[in-house]
Amino acid sequence: MDILKSKSSKYFLFISLLALVLVSFIFYILLNINNQKKLISNLENSLAITKNLLEEEKRYALSLSILLSQDEELINAYEINNRKKAFDIVNKKINGLKKLQNSLFEVQIHTKELNTYLRSWDFSKKDIPLSSFREGLVKVKKENKPLVSIELGKRLNIKAISPILRNGKFIGSIEVIIGFDYLEKELKDKGYNLDILLNNKYLNIATTLKNNPKIGEFTLVNKKILNTSFDTNTLEDYGYFTDNDTAFSYFTYYSLNREKLGYFIISLKNSSKLQLNNNYENRYINTNNKVIIQ
Repeated sequence: MDILKSKSSKYFLFISLLALVLVSFIFYILLNINNQKKLISNLENSLAITKNLLEEEKRYALSLSILLSQDEELINAYEINNRKKAFDIVNKKINGLKKLQNSLFEVQIHTKELNTYLRSWDFSKKDIPLSSFREGLVKVKKENKPLVSIELGKRLNIKAISPILRNGKFIGSIEVIIGFDYLEKELKDKGYNLDILLNNKYLNIATTLKNNPKIGEFTLVNKKILNTSFDTNTLEDYGYFTDNDTAFSYFTYYSLNREKLGYFIISLKNSSKLQLNNNYENRYINTNNKVIIQ
């Protein structure tokens, strides 16, 4: 009888341990699924937030550009070719908005021939031909309509251009230039980091970026060093990938002629150390601290 009880006890213990292992495994699977859903949700949010902030910056730049193109005091100074007066007016308005809205931007005025007339940050620069590499300027002159985009010049930034019109005639244009500092700060406050990549083939235009860090065929616009290694040739139009400690989302940005310029890459902590192996734009796995395509 004691032998039967002993066998029964061992059997019960075995079943209990098996049930515990099974429950633990199911709990682990459910926890992993939940963590993955949270991570994907965070990555999708990071994409949406970045795009929304970017559009807000574009709208702000465009509104400033339109207002300045209709500012009679400034346009009168431009028409009588008083560069010093125009320079003082522009910088007075920039400083006023900086105090009121903590807004950082620069202004450039162009002649009707699309040469540099005035730069708010450098009075000495003038008469520089721009039409050969500034798509936006050519388009604004042709269509007589305001335009905002991420555009290449010697730098990469948001450029909002409005025509200066007199009696419906194009006499020049005015441009508001905004960098990505505000976008970076807003994302950082929300727990995200931003890296912007520009294809190296455009460095003949964006000459100020030539010495910035490189990753594959791309240059880091905001001079940071991306803390991961991955093959840039495998990136699609948008998607997600991970390394051991960080999760990334990304999307492409284009020129006005729909040429692919590079990528916005948003990163956040991958605290659960999950690997994204599902079907997104690409399928990513992590091997030896390098991200590769499956």
